[in-house]
Amino acid sequence: MMADDDRYPQRRRRRRRLAFSLTSLASTSLLLLGLLLGLGFGLYYAWILEPVSFTEVSPGRLEEDLRRDYLYLISQGFAVDGNVARARQRLTSLGATDMANLVAAELALYVRTGRSAADVANMAHLAAALGVQNETVALFAPTAVSLALTPTAPPVSSATPTLLPTPSLTRPPTATPTATQTPFPSATPTATPPPVYRLLAQERLCFPAGEAPLIEVNVLNAFLDPLPGVAVVVEWDGGRDQFFTGFKPAGGPGYADFIMALDTSYRVSLPAGSPTISGLRAEPCLDGGPDDLSGWQLTFQNLVIPTETPESDGG
Repeated sequence: MMADDDRYPQRRRRRRRLAFSLTSLASTSLLLLGLLLGLGFGLYYAWILEPVSFTEVSPGRLEEDLRRDYLYLISQGFAVDGNVARARQRLTSLGATDMANLVAAELALYVRTGRSAADVANMAHLAAALGVQNETVALFAPTAVSLALTPTAPPVSSATPTLLPTPSLTRPPTATPTATQTPFPSATPTATPPPVYRLLAQERLCFPAGEAPLIEVNVLNAFLDPLPGVAVVVEWDGGRDQFFTGFKPAGGPGYADFIMALDTSYRVSLPAGSPTISGLRAEPCLDGGPDDLSGWQLTFQNLVIPTETPESDGG
């Protein structure tokens, strides 16, 4: 006698499908239950067992690079508001025991690393406000000197005046006025001020292959001492660059340089007043190897000799 499943194959397939559905449902339920349990345990651990505590970190606990960035922001803020008390308070939050030395060291680092003139000037003004006195501060943050003029009373004569006899005036005859032609004032030509700097020397340099050719600029004062902080302008067709002397200590306080490109003609001048040196090109060096290129070295001298203002005698 045949079993019911053998006689009714559709019923057998229906039972298998139902059993598979129940198994899949049980697996899905267990997976969801496991996820819920894991999520619940994770929240319980994060909120109850080991909650995250947020603490405000002071700038003094930052890493060295971040501390320097914070010091840079302090100098920028001081350049805007000029509030010394606020700048001191912010420096105190850095944990600085000697604010003046901290800012002076950062200022020296700015000069060595070639930071922009604006950044150096802002840090120099902050250093000057803290009492730092050095060559960089004197250059980028000079102290304005106000001269108070003391009025001098006119001398009073102690001599007794002598009365002169009153002369008798005789009226002269009236002359007939004659028309005279008044000449028009002539325009006085304005004298062109002499340049502040002169070109003391111009020399062609030879750079070996693989080394970029440079325009080297040296600026000296009237006594042939190096001058830092002097602006130098290099121009070419479609471009212009400005930089300052003294930012490359290896070349000296009055040194600055500019990397030249091939097939480009450059012009160099000092905005304070100097002749423009043009036609500077990087060309093959005749005295060197086949791949050596020539650069230029320009030396400018300041023609202004500083004079001391004599002090007025008191009394």
